Amino acid sequence: MADVPAIDYTSRDYEGFKASLLDYAARAFPQWVPSSEGDFGVVLVELFAYLGDSLSYYGDRLQQEAFLPTATQRLSLLQIADLLGYVPSNGVPASGTVTFQTSNPGPAVTVPAGTQVVTDYIESIDSPVTYETDQDVTVPLNGGTATVSVTQGVTRTQVNFGTSSGLPVQEFRLPDVPVIGGTVRVLVDDVTTLTEWTYIDYLVDADPTDKVFTTFLDDSGAAWVRFGDNINGAIPTTNLTLYATYRVGGGVVGNVNAGVVNAIADAALPGVTVAQDSDGTAISSAMSGGADPETNDQIRANAPRIFRTQDRCVTLADFSDLALIIPGIVRAKAVASTYTSISVFVIGSDGGTPSTTTLQNVQSTLQAKALAGTTVTVSGPTVVRLNVGKSSAKISIECWPRYSRAAVLYDVQQALKTMLSFANVDFGMRLTLSDFYKTLLAVDGVRYVDIPMIARADAAQTGTADIVMRAWEIPTVGDITNITMTGGIG
Repeated sequence: MADVPAIDYTSRDYEGFKASLLDYAARAFPQWVPSSEGDFGVVLVELFAYLGDSLSYYGDRLQQEAFLPTATQRLSLLQIADLLGYVPSNGVPASGTVTFQTSNPGPAVTVPAGTQVVTDYIESIDSPVTYETDQDVTVPLNGGTATVSVTQGVTRTQVNFGTSSGLPVQEFRLPDVPVIGGTVRVLVDDVTTLTEWTYIDYLVDADPTDKVFTTFLDDSGAAWVRFGDNINGAIPTTNLTLYATYRVGGGVVGNVNAGVVNAIADAALPGVTVAQDSDGTAISSAMSGGADPETNDQIRANAPRIFRTQDRCVTLADFSDLALIIPGIVRAKAVASTYTSISVFVIGSDGGTPSTTTLQNVQSTLQAKALAGTTVTVSGPTVVRLNVGKSSAKISIECWPRYSRAAVLYDVQQALKTMLSFANVDFGMRLTLSDFYKTLLAVDGVRYVDIPMIARADAAQTGTADIVMRAWEIPTVGDITNITMTGGIG
């Protein structure tokens, strides 16, 4: 039997393929001695090595895109998340309140739900930010005022998004981006009337005749409507016009300061304006809670956690994980002393307590998936300020020569703020003196550090014992101004 050369399966790049091909050629054609790169045989070997290198690259990429930890394309991540039953957030709208005032003298004015109020022009988005009132409100006559809640976004009403084909699992793209999750309503023109179909999280939960639909996202952030197949959900029959009502908006761009929302966009609503204080500043609250669509890393982290719950709440981890399916919730921690009473603490996209509407949404969702007899309460976190050093026990920092003391001081304070920023803290964490030393010694220009005191702002301001957060607490930076700088320049 002829000697069969071993195959080197580690040859997966250009150089490896070229070496393997030349090695095989030396066995198969011993009389051929490659003399230079101009040899036509060498040219062929290099061409095949180049092709093999390309195929290896695409083979590796295809394999990577099939797994959640290694996928890099957003479409791959969205499809894997869909397979796991997880629906990533497409962004969350900010919310707050606006106070309206009638003319004086002037009659009472009813401001209907959906009335648009706006900010001034914002250069970063090349437009103002628009909010809509959440309910009707009647503003009293003769300069009377009334306050109403508003939510960022613009409502699109009965948008024609396609015609049904009568085929199973029809999918249609909504024309506006980004569509706020949970706001899509679908109406089907049944020739004689418009019939509203019902949104459902998973079509697999529907009966064959149920007039339901679900939604999903593509990698451009566009929302799609998906219908059933007469096994899980009904099929819209042939040539029916499809309409959708939904809201467009969301994102951190809606998180603006108090007084920034300052005008009514609807010119057809005379006799009422956004109220102003004595300084001429619009009376509107800070708008908060807005969040951008989930990042790829957030999808990687959240999808497996939701899959593990199997859409029910039994363990404390189930409650924590399922809270994350609610748009606007980025952290959650469940605590219980008995199995019949579960407290869930959640953090919004801005690092604080989510809006009342979001808290209620989390509570109703978790309560529906909890065991019978279990009561679920949901609230925001307790934020604890941490002080490092005090006036009678200041932090001592010595700089290396040729470093500016002022610049190093600034960098030290920024390092402490970063260490205790929302991105780097969590519920129930423990912070040690070593953590603070590690942070400060890593600052460029710091030669020596002495930290005489670290403490919660609500505790005795002495010692350097570990700072331990309770399960519902998260730390944030407190007083970090008590620092003595030596050495360096200036």
